[in-house]
Amino acid sequence: MRSLALNPCLAIALTTALTVPVLAEGTRPPYQPISPEYGYRPDNEALQKAVDAQDRAAVREHGWRLWAGIMQPLESDPTWPLWLSWRTTFDAFEAKNPPPVTPHRGLPPAHATAGATPLPVSTGNVPNVNTPSPKYPVPTYVIDTFPNAVTKGDDGYSINDGLFFQSNGDIMIATESLSQGGYDAIRADELYLKDKLAALQAAGENVDLPLSYVSTKHMYWPVRADGLTPLPVWQNNLPDWFSGYAGYEVWNTLVAIDPNGSQDKSDVLVDYLYGLQTPEGANIPPQKRHARVVDLQNFYHHKVTQDDWDMFTEADKAIITAASLWLYDEPFKVGDYLATVAMHVVTKEIPSWSFQSVWWSPTPNHEKYAKDRPKDLKAEGPWDQYLLTDSYDFPVDGEGNLDIAVNPYIEGVIHPIATNCRNCHVRAGYPSSPSATPHTSYQNAACPGLLTLLTPDNACFEGIALSDFAWIIPDRAK
Repeated sequence: MRSLALNPCLAIALTTALTVPVLAEGTRPPYQPISPEYGYRPDNEALQKAVDAQDRAAVREHGWRLWAGIMQPLESDPTWPLWLSWRTTFDAFEAKNPPPVTPHRGLPPAHATAGATPLPVSTGNVPNVNTPSPKYPVPTYVIDTFPNAVTKGDDGYSINDGLFFQSNGDIMIATESLSQGGYDAIRADELYLKDKLAALQAAGENVDLPLSYVSTKHMYWPVRADGLTPLPVWQNNLPDWFSGYAGYEVWNTLVAIDPNGSQDKSDVLVDYLYGLQTPEGANIPPQKRHARVVDLQNFYHHKVTQDDWDMFTEADKAIITAASLWLYDEPFKVGDYLATVAMHVVTKEIPSWSFQSVWWSPTPNHEKYAKDRPKDLKAEGPWDQYLLTDSYDFPVDGEGNLDIAVNPYIEGVIHPIATNCRNCHVRAGYPSSPSATPHTSYQNAACPGLLTLLTPDNACFEGIALSDFAWIIPDRAK
């Protein structure tokens, strides 16, 4: 999560007392919720009042507190953030070797601006967001080293989901976590079964999740212990109207992460992106760009120990190893790091839900997404090295659109730039298969406009069992 060097007293205590438990493979630390001191409360009256008053500063401050709170140290092992103790979609949906839900996607780096056209957001037209994407073939090393963690299909191998990490199909090491209330609701109401969702649809009913529901999507980036590790960083590289692929592969701005901090702010040449292919299957050569060196201490990060490696499942190890091979052409090893680059935090503290999402930035104090950081927040780690976007139940702008609210790391690989968390998540429901009539999806001709303010009672959702803003339910149900 962050170096123990930031807290010498804690480091000494851990070294001398040896209180950190050693967990067996496939086990999880004891559950730890977000502390109320960070403002999280189911049935949050203060947050509801702020939304009713259209107090953007107050809700953004709440988002900052949530983000910092969920990244605080895990009591049973303070080198990890507390969300590591939360159940994941692997647990909630009893996943057994599924392929990635959304295979990775995007144009090769050499064609970052190909096909750029204005994005219609309020005209009733539905832009084609299924842009061609670079392929990430599973490295041979991963197939040979972790044979039980891969599945062979018609299009080659895919990596199975692990207990801790989800196979994202690219370099980002994803975790989809659920609060205890969220996990319990999915299990108790059998929302992990498509038959249950089909029954709700037949009865004309929707999913109703409890106010204790919290879901997160967290993205780690592999960082080698020796040398520099490239990281593409978003610096408004593409205009808002760009409707092509906007994933990190096409960004032309990079930093090089240095675990030793000895070259901070110098400029270096880095090689990255190994083993990728064009959508047609042609090999893409490794990329070479200039990058400014930054200290790993500017990230939330975790140094992977032998105990950690032993705790991970074979699929977890395969996911991490594939990421490092795709990024810098070396297998991940014990002693290397995982650095936080992005995270969604979604809560149902209020019936209209709260959405906030953060990403790391080399310029964390020079953009609108740095606004409203609470000055009294006392939290461990570099929470203020990240930028935050939010999406709450606020009115549309003068042109009838929601504000753009997009995480460039997470949404850039599947959505156009001009999109909004709420507009996407309100569409979540069953059935989502394009072969079904009716069906819901992110790109749905029945609900045009990617920045349109949609509500669950919109006529375009007729015949759909909405899943209460939670895409993981229709995406993951068996």
